[in-house]
Amino acid sequence: MEISKIEVNTYKIPLPEPVEAFAAGVMKAFDLVICKIINDDGGHGIGYITVHENQGLAIASIIKNSFIPIILNKDPRLIELLWKEMWKATHYAGRGAPVSFAIAAVDVALWDLKGKCLNEPLWRLLGGCKKEVLAYAGNIDLNFTIEKLLNGASKSLDDGFRSIKMRLGREYLSEDIKRLDAMRTHLPDDIMLMADANEAWRIDQAVIAFKEIEKFNLVWLEEPIKPDDFVSYAHLRSLGKIPIAAGENLHTLSEFNQLINVGGVDFLEPDLTTCGGITPFMKVAKLAEINNLPICSHGVHELHVHLLASCPNASYLEFHAWRIDEFIESPLKVKDGFTQAPEMPGHGIIFDFDKLTKFRIN
Repeated sequence: MEISKIEVNTYKIPLPEPVEAFAAGVMKAFDLVICKIINDDGGHGIGYITVHENQGLAIASIIKNSFIPIILNKDPRLIELLWKEMWKATHYAGRGAPVSFAIAAVDVALWDLKGKCLNEPLWRLLGGCKKEVLAYAGNIDLNFTIEKLLNGASKSLDDGFRSIKMRLGREYLSEDIKRLDAMRTHLPDDIMLMADANEAWRIDQAVIAFKEIEKFNLVWLEEPIKPDDFVSYAHLRSLGKIPIAAGENLHTLSEFNQLINVGGVDFLEPDLTTCGGITPFMKVAKLAEINNLPICSHGVHELHVHLLASCPNASYLEFHAWRIDEFIESPLKVKDGFTQAPEMPGHGIIFDFDKLTKFRIN
């Protein structure tokens, strides 16, 4: 079996309305990069990543210029080998995003192709644990009024979620507290609430925030400070105020290992698009399991549902606000707080490329 052709296309997908998170600012659209790998008998696998607006073309260029010469005519079943060769070839300018995003798109396509060739869904191919996966609504809402914030939460409940995440990072902590209080009052007692600060605070500000926010009994507070300040994460966690979630902005196994080793995290939350695909994500999941930590996910929930369904230490699957539902067949649904990993071979995501055509930017 050999890879005979690789196709890469980039699309700019407008969001229904602008949304804001502290680290990223206001977002009006996101880029979608799709990589199609075709083998010599006509079989194919699809990989994709989502990324902030105006960054997709750079990632697609890495695949086209750096990775196609490496993987063309190679055996697509040797995923570990191909991953290593892509990493090595871009090591000097890489060791993280955007190279990790580019590797991820290729890696996902290879796993999808493998699943289709073996007629197995990814979640069983990766080990298979539990088809039902706990899900939460990862709402992005920092720019919303309190009324709109609460309406968004109500819609999430109507959509079947029993766990909801809101954003922190307003100009004054008192504003965040007011919004948290309104949300906790609005939600029924049995609905779980998380919050994401998106790196909003310095360590001294975070210490104060944790004391103020403790009373809301959050499942976790996510990324209160810069993602690679591991010592400060350990200090915050040592306060014992609120469980901490982190990992979406880490790119290497070494970074995850450092965060775990200093005792800086309660919920490990990798994103396969930022850490280089399914191959390294599963290693991070095992690293978490070894250290008795739950594994969660960030973004691309259509892919991550398979990964969490294969992990014995799986916790929450984030349903991200960047949705591709209108461009795929059979989007994931949530019922009573859970979703189910698909049974179709590979990841089971079938894009409607006719609908996507008008959004293509390359």
